[in-house]
Parts: sequence; structure tokens; C-alpha cells
Amino acid sequence: MSILSRLRLKQLALVASLSETKNLHASARKLNLSQPGATKLLQEVERTLGVDLFIRGSKGMEPSIFGLAVARHARTILSEVDRLKKQIGAMARCEIGSVRMGAIMEAVPGVMTEVVNRLIQSGTGPLINLTVSTSDHLVAALKEGELDLALGRPVEHVDMGNIRFEPLWAEELSIVAASGHPLMEIERLTLEQLLDYEWILQSSPSPMRTSIELTFARAGLPVPNSRLETSSMLMTANLVSRSNLLAVLPRSVARFYMDMGLISEVGVDLEKFFGRYGLLVPNRDEPDPIVEALVRHIQSIASA
Repeated sequence: MSILSRLRLKQLALVASLSETKNLHASARKLNLSQPGATKLLQEVERTLGVDLFIRGSKGMEPSIFGLAVARHARTILSEVDRLKKQIGAMARCEIGSVRMGAIMEAVPGVMTEVVNRLIQSGTGPLINLTVSTSDHLVAALKEGELDLALGRPVEHVDMGNIRFEPLWAEELSIVAASGHPLMEIERLTLEQLLDYEWILQSSPSPMRTSIELTFARAGLPVPNSRLETSSMLMTANLVSRSNLLAVLPRSVARFYMDMGLISEVGVDLEKFFGRYGLLVPNRDEPDPIVEALVRHIQSIASA
């Protein structure tokens, strides 16, 4: 309790900022502090905790192991305070509250659209602040307290101990090309014929990249040539629709662009490596009833 009574949010905000900028002047400016004021705040929090949080050097201020730990907890605390502020504001406006939700791109055209549409049609449910990103970024945001819930996949190289995963949907992949691509005129395509064209690939070790590599490796063929690696499905679909490039997209995303006549599916199957995706929910001592209600809503859509 003595530490709690002495720590202030401004001190935590400074530690969190300084761990990123590594520059006291830049963090002071960002937090609207004078440099002497920022120095005093940092000295106070280090004195309160009894450790040096940063190592001062000629090139800036590197966080110590203590600084990294405090910065991580500071970001979580500040995120919860911001969430509290928004929730109080929503309650004052007679709204039910808000949920900071993340989703991988392949969940957006089908699942996420259906979830939001049903909430809007019913006139009930929370305000949803949606972030679309890759699973690794969503998991990192969940661990930092920046998101309350996500639709994505577990990440192999990240500790998922404080996040529960509830698989819901299996996603298939499609090789895609422009609607007028020369390959569309060939009745029986082979993998080898696809090597005559450049591809847009995802960076390793993404599930889609792994599927491509497995498919070609098992056929005794090299990985297709590529001069662009990106996880942006919008960029991929736009480039494919305007060129002779080939790419791989989740089938739900591919259908969205196929319905607009921009791309077509190439009739060659990929290895079924792409796993299921589902709900990623942080384990909390006191579950948020608004988040849990949204979880049940999504599960009901998945089971329909």
C-alpha cells in the first residue's frame, strides 16, 4: 500500500514512453512536461521502487530489466485506466459500454461482418472498436491490455499462458489471379505451370507462406519467384487484379474480391496446413461481463 500511495499515473506514463523513445527530452515533450519535471518524475519512481529503471548512456537511456518489467505493467495499467474512462463516458451517454476487439483479415468479410451486422440490427450490444491485424500483433496487444478480445490464431513462438483460445472456424486457401489472366484459359493446370509467373508471398513463417512452401516442396518444385512479401490482403488483391501476378488468399477474402469481378480462383489446390481460427480471450481474475456477452454472441453465430 505504501508503494501504491506514492506511485502516480504520470510517472507510469513517463516510464512507458521512455522505454520506447529512450530519450528523456522526447518523452517529456510527448507528455507535455518540462525536461527538469520529467527528470524529477523519473527519480521519484526509481526511488519509490528502489531500483534503476534506465541505464543512462551517451546514446540515450536504455531500459534495465527492471525498467522493461515496469514499462510492461505501466502500459497495462494505463490501458485499463483509459478503458475505464471510455466505459464511464459510455454509461453516462446511456450506452452499454465498449469492447476493444481485434480480428485477422480473413475473419472480416464473413464472421466479423456478420457479428457487427447482427448487433446493429438488434440495436443492442457494446460499441466495438475494431483493429484488423495479424495474429502475432493481436496476441501482443491482448497481452499488453490494449485489446479485450480477438478473432485470430494462437502464435507458436509466443507464451499464450494468460490467453485462452476457443477454435471456431476452419479456413481454406485459394490461389488467385486476375480475372483476365492467361492461366484462366487453361483447362488442366499444374503447379509447374504456375512457376512461369511471379507471385506475391507472405513473409515466413506465416501459415499461408508455409502452405505454399509445403505444396511446392512435396511436388519437388522450388518456391515461386517473388519481389514482394506482404501480409496486406488489400495490397495483394489490388496488385493481383491489375497484373499477371499470382498470390494466395484465405478463401473468404478471395470470394469477396471474386464477387466484384476483380480476381479469379486458380484451379490448383494447396496443402491443407491452414489451421482453425477462433476467439482469443485474456484470462482475468474478474471477467468483463460485456466482453463475455460478446464472446457468447460470436459463439452462437459460429454454431448456427
